[in-house]
Amino acid sequence: MAIRPVLIDKQSPFVGESCALCKEPFAPGEEIVICPEDATRHHVHCWSANQNHCAAYGCNGRGSLITRTSFTEEERDAVNGEIVEEPASKVRTLPTTSFSCAQSCLVVAIAISIVIFAISCFGLWAILDFIVVEIIGWQYRQPLTGLLPYLPTTISLIELPWNIGS
Repeated sequence: MAIRPVLIDKQSPFVGESCALCKEPFAPGEEIVICPEDATRHHVHCWSANQNHCAAYGCNGRGSLITRTSFTEEERDAVNGEIVEEPASKVRTLPTTSFSCAQSCLVVAIAISIVIFAISCFGLWAILDFIVVEIIGWQYRQPLTGLLPYLPTTISLIELPWNIGS
């Protein structure tokens, strides 16, 4: 969305109000940007320094600025020729050097998905192994008797403690 800056004159209702980002008051001859979502006002350079987004908490307003190279005669007369050069913004942006919250959540979700996938694959393998060895009777692998020192070779249902009385 394109946003056209508004030039403030001496009769403007915005004179004396403060910018949503830098909190400096607006003066005649300055250009401001009015957020299309919530009508919050910003200096043009503050809007640009905030990556063309509104600085109000929770507002999703955004838009690129339509740059103006010259003003009309009416606009010059409205501010009595007091066109102020656009000052440099006080707002300094720093490059991001770490993961954002969304990126961190994505990494955690992928890790959890991998763990769940691995557990479910092991469960499917264990079920398939039981069916092949115990039900079909195909011995495709070595018995586990030599791997663990106290693993019995066969377990009968009668030897289990909860089946002793039956």
